[in-house]
Amino acid sequence: MSEVFYENKVQRGTVKAVFAHLDSLVDAIDEIKRAGLGHDIIVTSPLPRHDLEHVIYEGHAPSPVRWFTLTGALFGGSMGFALQSFTHLNWSMVIPAGKPLVSIPAFLVITFESTVLWGCLFTLFGLIFMCRLPANDLQVEVQDPRLSDDKFGFVLNSLKRSEAEKAMEILKKHGPIEAINGNEQEKAPKVVIPLEDRGFEPNETDTDMLVKVGIIVTILVFLSIVGVRSYFDNTVADQLEEHGYNYQNRATAPSYRK
Repeated sequence: MSEVFYENKVQRGTVKAVFAHLDSLVDAIDEIKRAGLGHDIIVTSPLPRHDLEHVIYEGHAPSPVRWFTLTGALFGGSMGFALQSFTHLNWSMVIPAGKPLVSIPAFLVITFESTVLWGCLFTLFGLIFMCRLPANDLQVEVQDPRLSDDKFGFVLNSLKRSEAEKAMEILKKHGPIEAINGNEQEKAPKVVIPLEDRGFEPNETDTDMLVKVGIIVTILVFLSIVGVRSYFDNTVADQLEEHGYNYQNRATAPSYRK
């Protein structure tokens, strides 16, 4: 397959624009918001850009994922310290010199590792939750394959006919690749996207190389097993038997001492 076919459908009351350059998109978003038309917008980007966050949220809404991280870190640190404390109190050992069973310096390492572990896990969960993943119900306008490749998408929803026309005038001033008003679209056109234009390379899997690597790895593993076993039989087993250990045939650990 050398081409991708996409039905460029836009619903009524919706305006869609595709931009090739970030600065044009940022200027368009800023002017749309100043015109009072940015009450229900979707912006897509093929890569993370802080410029979009600043112009969309105006710097007033930092990411809520940080609260997931803080919650996970507090939970993990508390759980790690509590686990060590309850373990020592329930299965106490004889500790010389009157040292306490619950020792903060000795527990810091596990507490720190548990804090980092649960902070990372909660961050991952928060990211998935806030990004609404998996996205199985994407709006039809943002299913354009170009928007996940190298183009920026801008979709305005819930627009009246007059608002949609005004939005189209603003968007066209900033040089989009295309701008579509859903109220004026009678039939969705099919967009043909050549794969070479999207940066795809021919799918030529080097199966010969994979076979060679698999054979080499198998030989190395086999030689390692044989080598370790030979070294044990010819060296370690004799030394241990000289020190009074009695081994059964093909044993890998001392069975009992004479």
